This record gives sequence, structure tokens and C-alpha cells, in this order.
Amino acid sequence: MNLEQELSRILRGGYKKDEPMSLHTSWRVGGPADYYLYPADREELKEIVRLQRRAGLPLFVLGNGTNLLVRDGGIRGLVVHIGEPFNYIRREGVMLRAGAGTPLTLLAQRAAEEGLRGLGFAAGIPGSLGGALVMNAGAFGGYIGPLVAEVVIISPEGEEVRLAPEDIVFGYRQSNLSGRGIIVEALLKLKEGDAEALKEEVACYQAERRRRHPTQPSAGSVFRNPPGNPAGRLVEAAGGKGLSIGAARVSEKHANFIVNMGGASARDIEALIELVRQRVKEKFGVGLETEVRIVGEER
Repeated sequence: MNLEQELSRILRGGYKKDEPMSLHTSWRVGGPADYYLYPADREELKEIVRLQRRAGLPLFVLGNGTNLLVRDGGIRGLVVHIGEPFNYIRREGVMLRAGAGTPLTLLAQRAAEEGLRGLGFAAGIPGSLGGALVMNAGAFGGYIGPLVAEVVIISPEGEEVRLAPEDIVFGYRQSNLSGRGIIVEALLKLKEGDAEALKEEVACYQAERRRRHPTQPSAGSVFRNPPGNPAGRLVEAAGGKGLSIGAARVSEKHANFIVNMGGASARDIEALIELVRQRVKEKFGVGLETEVRIVGEER
């Protein structure tokens, strides 16, 4: 049985060949994935991982396509989309159990409606829970890591594994979850609160993000904040606002965002990232690190 026959056997939701990643990333750029897979449940994910091991193929896991730059040559091997089948939320006492494909904004709204406090900061953060856990997503002083009571992954051997808080190390925009498997679910421990007050808090955070962030296609904050100095402030002070290469531009609304003005290539965006880094390094001696993940091949 060849690869495509195996994929057809495994996947009820099917797959696409040479699928443009520009259709699946928030920057709206990216070349083709060799095989773009839509697993319907955990069992299909396990089968995909086992097939990938047998065939010796690269495997890339995709959530909402935020915080990600896919180069114009695309991604070789298998791209696994953790989508709608992994978008669910269940209450368990003062905890919420949610699938890795659940959008963070939806999770924050549901927590507020349930009168559970602790997730308000996540309102308006683009992306889904799985990616948020890998990156320890945060905003307004709050982070996802301290809320974690359990994370469920499919291991590189294709087995379901439950990780306790002591198994996981969270840092600034990072965790040790990267490379350990495919996240399918997490249990988040919250606190009781007043539902109406929490819903108002969520609305305020969402309004603040709309006020501060650009509306054009972007991937969120491009650079990590160096200690004591927000990256956006450094970029602005180095004259970065409004810089452009092709149709990629440093946002004039928030200097830590690079936006696609229409028709930008991944090459444009990556070149602009390097230009901004150079400007900040020359002016302040600070080497900015990217928060966005850059993957794939050059065209």
C-alpha cells in the first residue's frame, strides 16, 4: 500500500495534496504542504503518527496558523491540522477541559459565562489552545502555564500520554511541550468568580486589543520582549514603524506587528523581520528574538 492509499485508509476527513499554506495561516502567505491532513479524532492522530514513523516522513502540526511564517517553498511531508474535532469545552468543577483546537477567545468567553476566573487575559489572543500551551501564551500580565492541571498528548510513538503540572516547564513564550508529541487536550484550573463581572472583563480586554492592534493580516507580535523593554517600543524608537519590503509593512499602529498589505510573500516578511532586527541592533545593541515560528523551504 502506498502513502496515499494509507492516508485514505486512515483518514475519514480526508487529506489534500499540495495544499497552499497561505489558505491556513493568519499572514496569508506560505507555499504548498505536500500532504495536508484532517484527522477526525485521537485514534486517527495515533495512526498518522505511526504511519509517519514507518515512512520516515517529516510531520508538522498546525492549529489556527497564527504566530507562524511558512516560507514560499512550503512544507515537506505531512501537515496535520488540529481543527474542529478538537474544538470543545467541558466544565469539571472549577476546571475546564478543552480540546487543543479550541480558540483561546472562545475559551475565555466560556470561562466567563461559567463564572470561572483566570482566563480573561486570553480574550482576543489569536490562535488555539494547543499552540498557546507550547508557547505559554500570555497577555496583560497573565499566562496560560500557571492554569494547567493536565495536558494530554499523542506521543511520538503514537500513544496517548497524560502529563501532570510537574512534567511541564513553562517559561516566557516557551515550554518543554515542544517536540514531545501532539497536544490534543488540556485541563485548566480556574477560580470561582462573578459571571457578569468576568464577561465585562473579557469585553474590555477584547476592546483594548482592537484599539492597539492592526486589522490587516498579521501573525501577532513578531518579536519577544527583551527584559525591561517592549520590542514594539524598541522598533519604533529605531525608526521601524512604516518600514516596508514589497507588500509587507511594519504596522504604524503597533511596531511589533508586521502586516500583509495585500500580496506579500513570505520572503518579503522574513526580509523585513531581518531589516528591523538590524535597525534595533545598530541603535540599541539589542538582538531581538522572534516570537513567530518560521518554517518551510525557500521557493
